[in-house]
Amino acid sequence: MYRYLSISIFFIFLFSPLVLNGTNFSTPNYSSIKKDYKITLSEDYSYEIEINQVTTIYDKNGLSHASYHFIIDQFTSLDNFEVKIIDPFNEKTIKKIKAKDLQERDLITSGNIYQDLTLKQFNLQSSSFPVRVEMKVKLRKSGNFYFPTWRPQNNYHQKVEQARLEVIYPESLGIRFKTQHFEGAFDTNFIGENHTLVWTINDLAPVAEDTEETDLSKITLAPEKFGMDGFEARMDTWKNFGLWFHQLNKERTKLPEAFKQELHEMVKGVDSIEKIEILYRYLQKNYRYVSIQLGLGGWRPMESEEVLSKKYGDCKGLTLFMQAMLSEVGIPSDYTLVKAGEDPTFDEDFPSNQFNHAILRIKSGDKKYWLECTSSHLPAGFLGSFTRNRKVLVITPEGGEVDQTPTYSDPDFNTTVFNSSILLQQNGNAAIKGTLLQKGFPAEITVMKTYDKKEDEITNLFNGQIGGNGLIINDISLDKKIEWQDIQTQINFSGMVQRYYKSTGKRIFIPISWHTWEPNLKNTSEVYMEEVNIKKHRSLNTESIPPSLSITEDNYELKMEIIIDDENILIKKQIQFTDTDRLSEEEQSELLIALNKKIQGELVFTKQ
Repeated sequence: MYRYLSISIFFIFLFSPLVLNGTNFSTPNYSSIKKDYKITLSEDYSYEIEINQVTTIYDKNGLSHASYHFIIDQFTSLDNFEVKIIDPFNEKTIKKIKAKDLQERDLITSGNIYQDLTLKQFNLQSSSFPVRVEMKVKLRKSGNFYFPTWRPQNNYHQKVEQARLEVIYPESLGIRFKTQHFEGAFDTNFIGENHTLVWTINDLAPVAEDTEETDLSKITLAPEKFGMDGFEARMDTWKNFGLWFHQLNKERTKLPEAFKQELHEMVKGVDSIEKIEILYRYLQKNYRYVSIQLGLGGWRPMESEEVLSKKYGDCKGLTLFMQAMLSEVGIPSDYTLVKAGEDPTFDEDFPSNQFNHAILRIKSGDKKYWLECTSSHLPAGFLGSFTRNRKVLVITPEGGEVDQTPTYSDPDFNTTVFNSSILLQQNGNAAIKGTLLQKGFPAEITVMKTYDKKEDEITNLFNGQIGGNGLIINDISLDKKIEWQDIQTQINFSGMVQRYYKSTGKRIFIPISWHTWEPNLKNTSEVYMEEVNIKKHRSLNTESIPPSLSITEDNYELKMEIIIDDENILIKKQIQFTDTDRLSEEEQSELLIALNKKIQGELVFTKQ
């Protein structure tokens, strides 16, 4: 299971849909808002956020727009919280809420051992509308490592009457900013030692849920010079940012002498690649992942000696521990920060905290190898889908440098092969025996889904994945091949397919495509090969079969061949996708619909 780097976030607002009463928008509007944010940075790197916000809810669908959630950690304090719930018809205050009235709970999740995050929340409850919520909040952050991204429009279905952001900061520390689709007013002035930046925007119409985040306005802030828990550095370049991380990790890779001797014994007489593989397997077998969210916003790793003694660590601690082990046996490597997950967006032109995970880079001549140190199932040298094909920040003694993880576009990382033998029976059912071979990312998914699963659970899982409706697996086995940069699985199965074909008084209809295969079009490439050998149960005359296909389109190639003799029907397919990761979701969907039309249909035979 993939793991995220612990990030200390000082507050979160959870938002949803909205509507404006009496206004005719094409997008329904559940609320309107006026908000004023003010960020004041001090010379000691601390900063204060003041929020004054008025939200009017017109419909029950907008209740969540006036609910507020804050995450508090050791660097964040909630100095003031006031809410007034007001009836806008008579201006009477229905209820007042103070900080002491907020619901509160520790954020403890599965796999967490250490955590100092507390969630404070206010949830609006009202059965009458409209209702107005006036909120005043004051938050204090003890370090300026991270500033919130400001969005004028946080909620779908919400009218923004006015939104204002003011930022005050000393000349000596500096602040950088970047705007996205901001069409409001901007002003700046300089008084004494302080700069002031002000953004204001009015009358933003509500947007629907299908609006892309990249189409909305936002302002991103980042420091030039920052400090946290006594560590000071600059963030104006990736090199300087990386120097700070190197300083954090310094002196934390020490290992006891006895363990150093063990390491040398483990890798005695083998080459560098084998050393990496041996130590990676040792890490996977003997150490487990836990989430640790204490100290320096969750950015500083555990010391390697502590990981060794406790047999656990988070992504930072396990990565640094792996780096320490490799260093001891003569293999240098680099601690690396990455934004993991489905969204690999990385703004290379705006040095800032854009990361949530740590991995390891190993350079050997002109070659690079990558290690995902929290995985219990990946092979050494293969990152998997969580961190592939994206920009990363490599931490070196000279500072940070931007690099790119592999795309894994080779077919060996993206191949599925399905072979089956099918024996037709008189009642429309069919006996089936087959294999499903997966290489690379398809195999990664299978290994994750079957990790720690019992045989009956695996059978239930693949009943739906291997075939269409009616498959009953009687026997199944799963073979895994996990070695240097290579992950493969092979599922061997046999069973019965109910109602595999249709039969009338004179004809038999056999599906061209029965096996269920769902390509991952977010891959840069993918290959699917299928060979189905169908044994006839009686003499049949061919009435209608589709022609062979050889089609080349912009993003895929398709070949299909159907061979029929007196006893057998052979259906062969090969599909190769290319560059489908560049397509929008709508384009991917349209591609699959068009492709499926070409490989669907039936073989029609008459009975003798």
